[in-house]
Amino acid sequence: MKALATGLAGILFLVPLPVQAQAIRDCDTWEANARHVMMPPEVAVRSFAEGEIRVIGLDTSEPACCSAHLMVEYVLPDEPFPRCALVSATEGEGFSGLRMADLTASYDAARGLVLTLPAGRYDGMGSVMSPLVVVIDRATPAVTARHD
Repeated sequence: MKALATGLAGILFLVPLPVQAQAIRDCDTWEANARHVMMPPEVAVRSFAEGEIRVIGLDTSEPACCSAHLMVEYVLPDEPFPRCALVSATEGEGFSGLRMADLTASYDAARGLVLTLPAGRYDGMGSVMSPLVVVIDRATPAVTARHD
């Protein structure tokens, strides 16, 4: 019985737990570059709130497992330039893919613009797709994200 419990504990240790919070950084990074815009641009670049919010799918090509990032630009009242946030899976890696064509948007008066799109997370053997939810709240201002 003790051997069975030890074996099960070892197996459970190998199962990755989902990471809820994503890395959100300023766009002053090498990943947030026009040369990394996903193709085709008419799918990778989306505008909302009469053009005051723009999201851009980026693919840096490397690392091959985790090269996709989401750039969020948003205009704030009384500021001359838009703010920019880069959403990545972790501080050092992107997602294994973003399905920009499947991006949906809704507005929640209490939270702001809510974007949902399938995003991949590399699990060591392949890509596992699940919803990435990004909330752009220009009132606070803040960009938050979680990957279920």
